[in-house]
Amino acid sequence: MTENAVTIAAVGDFMLDRRPKSGDIDAVRAFLAGSDVTIANVDTVLSDRGTPVPKWANLRGPREAAADLRAMGFDLIAMANNHAMDFRAEGMLDTRRAYAEAGLIGVGAGENLAAATAPVVIPAGDRRIAILAMSCTLPFESAAGPASPGIAPVHVRQSFVIDESLMTEQPGTVPEVKCWLDEQDLARVRQDVIDARAKADVVVPVVHWGVPSPWRAPCHPMVQDYQRVLGHALIDAGADAVLGNHAHELHAIEFYRDKPIAYCLGNFWIDGLGLYPWMGRESLVLRLAFRAGAAPEVELVPLFLDDDGIPRPDPARRTVELLTRLSAEFGVVIAPADGRFVVHPRPPG
Repeated sequence: MTENAVTIAAVGDFMLDRRPKSGDIDAVRAFLAGSDVTIANVDTVLSDRGTPVPKWANLRGPREAAADLRAMGFDLIAMANNHAMDFRAEGMLDTRRAYAEAGLIGVGAGENLAAATAPVVIPAGDRRIAILAMSCTLPFESAAGPASPGIAPVHVRQSFVIDESLMTEQPGTVPEVKCWLDEQDLARVRQDVIDARAKADVVVPVVHWGVPSPWRAPCHPMVQDYQRVLGHALIDAGADAVLGNHAHELHAIEFYRDKPIAYCLGNFWIDGLGLYPWMGRESLVLRLAFRAGAAPEVELVPLFLDDDGIPRPDPARRTVELLTRLSAEFGVVIAPADGRFVVHPRPPG
């Protein structure tokens, strides 16, 4: 990474149902070392408070694990996801308190919409980094309102398109799904980025979006159209990079206006990985370096989850190979350079 740059290290999804071992905490801290700000998405309520909402999966872990996340070297936890409200507002707010008590900052959830959408601004040398978090994955009653707790919402509307002639020829065909962003939410998050830009030198939104493989038909694209619309809109509004999570597998990286959109950073730590055989084991730390007046520099540390769902080095380069293949359609290259893996747009021509 470039000297005198502001640096961010980001990872994918955590699912914690127990406290990590000290040796594994040390290993993660080594992966993150040297960054000004470190970010993770945690899909688990770290609280014994609250009652479960009626949904297909309610994820809860020990409150003390917040301190373990801090010991790993994380600074910020993206809370805008489809599990933050698994145990209603009581569980979410207590989780946020657990983060604060551990020296972490929770972003993307709060006691009302203003708190959930507020950026976190962190000084890094003589510059400031603003992080926002928002979610397109919104279980019932999870979205924060003007006077109600929840997560920062970006509602996605959808309809189903049926090809009648194909259905008669191929009964059971999956309908095409058309998705589009709620215009009011889109306008609001654009303004949120503009407002954050006025407070900081670097602005990075973290977005929970996309479709995990069990719920995505083989004929449907991995990166949904609405994701590209939202990612581009956030950069047009002033974001320097967009970081995505939710699908529990790596998705492509795209550069738009020379700024990276990582559509899904995959899994980083999944307790009980064997219960979810469909989840991707390819993992990474994405490092971003920002210098004034220059395009962000992007590199990755390739990792691979072991049978316990814990990240380990990936000497077989499975992560690099997968992400290279997925990102090729967006004209992105991942190349080794001095022992690192640098991510950049393919040169024209």
